Amino acid sequence: MKKISRLLLLLLVSVLSSNCASFSNKDFKNDYTKINESNLLSINGKYTFYPIKKFDKKNPNSQYNISQNIINSYNYITNDILKFDDKDSIVKGLTQYHIELNLINNTDLDVALFKNNNSIKKQQIKGELKNDGMFYLDNKYLKCNGIPYLFGGCNNNKRRITLSKNNNLIINEALDNTGALLFIFWAGQSYNGVYEFKRLE
Repeated sequence: MKKISRLLLLLLVSVLSSNCASFSNKDFKNDYTKINESNLLSINGKYTFYPIKKFDKKNPNSQYNISQNIINSYNYITNDILKFDDKDSIVKGLTQYHIELNLINNTDLDVALFKNNNSIKKQQIKGELKNDGMFYLDNKYLKCNGIPYLFGGCNNNKRRITLSKNNNLIINEALDNTGALLFIFWAGQSYNGVYEFKRLE
C-alpha cells in the first residue's frame, strides 16, 4: 500500500511539474529590448490601460477591441480583477484609465491606476530581472479544483514585462489550464499571450 501511495505521489509531482505554464518569446522575439541593471528604470512611466497591439504571428494584423474590456495593464501586472460600472463611457472615450509604473529598486515595482488622471488604486509588486532581459513579476496565480490530476485540474498563470523597440510596455502571460480523471488527461487552455501598451509619458 505504501508503494502504491508513493508511486501516486511521484506521478502527481511529475505531472504538476510538467504542466506548469511556461513562457515563450517566439511571437515577439524581434520586437522587444532586453533590459539590464543599468537601464532597468527605463520601465518607469505612464502607459495605456488597454493594449494597442496583440502579438500573434498567425494573425499579425489583429486589432484589440476595447469593448471587450478583458485585457488591461493593471490586471495583468497585479492580478487584481477590476469591476467597472462605466463600461459604456469607457468605450465611448468619456472615461480614461491609465497606469503608472515606478521601480523603487531592483525588486519592488509600484503600480498605480488612474481614472481621468486621478489615482484610484495603488499597490507594490515584487519582481526579478532575469538574464533574458525581462522583469518577472511575482504575481503567479494558481487555482486547483478537486484532487488535481486525479479528479480535477489546475489553472495557473504568470507574467513578465519588458519594453518594445519603440519604448512601449510589453506584457507576456503564460497560462496553463489542464485536468484529468485518474491520470487520463484532457486538453485544456495553454498559451502565451503577448500585448503591447502605449507609453504616454
